Amino acid sequence: MPGQKNLENNIMRKALNLRALALLSLLAAPVSLFSKTVPNPDAKGPFEVGFTTFTALDPSRATAAFPQGRPIPVYVWYPVDPTAINAQTSRALYPLDPYFGGLPVINSLEFEAHGLDKAYQAPSPSVSKPFPLIVFSPGWGTGAYDHVFLGTRLASHGFVVAALFHYGSGIVPGEPFEHIAWALFHRPRDVSSAIDRVLARNSAPSDPLFGLVQPEKIVASGWSLGGYAALTLAGGDDSAGDVCADFRGWPTPPETLVPSLPDGRVKAIVTLDGSNQCLKFTELARIHMPALGLGEEWTKLATGMPGMETWQARQHAAMSGHPSYRIDVTGAEHQSFSNTCASNAIWAAHGLDPWATEARSYALAATCDARVIQPSEAFRLVTKYMIAFLTKTVIGSPGYQPILTPGYAITSEPLIEFFETEKRSPNAINEDWPDYFTYFLHQPGTADARGPKDLQLKPAVKPPGR
Repeated sequence: MPGQKNLENNIMRKALNLRALALLSLLAAPVSLFSKTVPNPDAKGPFEVGFTTFTALDPSRATAAFPQGRPIPVYVWYPVDPTAINAQTSRALYPLDPYFGGLPVINSLEFEAHGLDKAYQAPSPSVSKPFPLIVFSPGWGTGAYDHVFLGTRLASHGFVVAALFHYGSGIVPGEPFEHIAWALFHRPRDVSSAIDRVLARNSAPSDPLFGLVQPEKIVASGWSLGGYAALTLAGGDDSAGDVCADFRGWPTPPETLVPSLPDGRVKAIVTLDGSNQCLKFTELARIHMPALGLGEEWTKLATGMPGMETWQARQHAAMSGHPSYRIDVTGAEHQSFSNTCASNAIWAAHGLDPWATEARSYALAATCDARVIQPSEAFRLVTKYMIAFLTKTVIGSPGYQPILTPGYAITSEPLIEFFETEKRSPNAINEDWPDYFTYFLHQPGTADARGPKDLQLKPAVKPPGR
């Protein structure tokens, strides 16, 4: 199996470099050295997790189907004091169909049976509020329930996580599966509308979410096409439907060929295998805020998606915020950054076919069987590095800083390659060939290669590395 071979090669390469990197290992203190001051990021945090859901409306995008405004359903996970939970506290209830109510409501226990953290239905938030807000956009053809692993784990570490559904994804009966250009148009606007609604509730003294979040500490995050939304909210998109709009030969709706503006309330971004190919390199270069990008390791992309091996390095090379990290997860595939396998099993347990809608089958084309990296390990790595990054850049606490180094990954996480820069000098990106950029192949190591700055605008042919 090519993926297994790549995994074995990366682990062996890291082992051979450990002795030469003894100095780096001194800089990468193990978690046990600072676990007395910060919770273990590999495990559930000190808070219990509350859950609620609501639907925001955007009147500016009203339609005949929704004359009051475009509906934007939102799942919200938030920190709860352990003393507020007892044996009678009800588990969280996750609606699969927040638009029409045509699908079951799923109990947290069903996700817990797949190893995900527990959540409770609408207990009072922790008295330690307010907390930073993470607004999360899921992948195309998926819903907020595909990121229960993320919402529950981050909330237990002191973050409020608001995960969206995007109408037009075709995942529930009666919902259309719209042109991808419409998805690109709506997603950043949906996230901004969700932020509006969360902040409105946060300001209302009679609201259960009153005072829950810190408005000055908002992070945009997302998986796949949701990663595009986070990137767009950070730097903007000059024309939402121009790059990725070639969809099955369907004409691009001209209404989507308009700018999507950044949202100034967003202070940092985290992308999970994010669809940065839907933005031009020059648009990505406008991103100057802290950023973390987790994604598939490039040799896996080269095997499964020839021509897309530069996917994760590309956005890292373009952006200039500080800090900005690229994390390649060896053995991961696109679905490793969601809990879609658990969601599929739960659908099936309710007598539902998770492949019944065109959109969901299109999004979930990858199998859940025989994975190189198990979902539980992928979830641990994703949430661990998100917790470390968010704690440093948003909360401003240095407790997890040792994790955010190449040395720590080399000595402690054999499946992680951690990159702090693609630039050999401050002007390296601009000094390259006009249409290409350089990126590092592995960490540790100095070998590099070139990739096309715009993946969709010219053949994705990589010139020889220098």
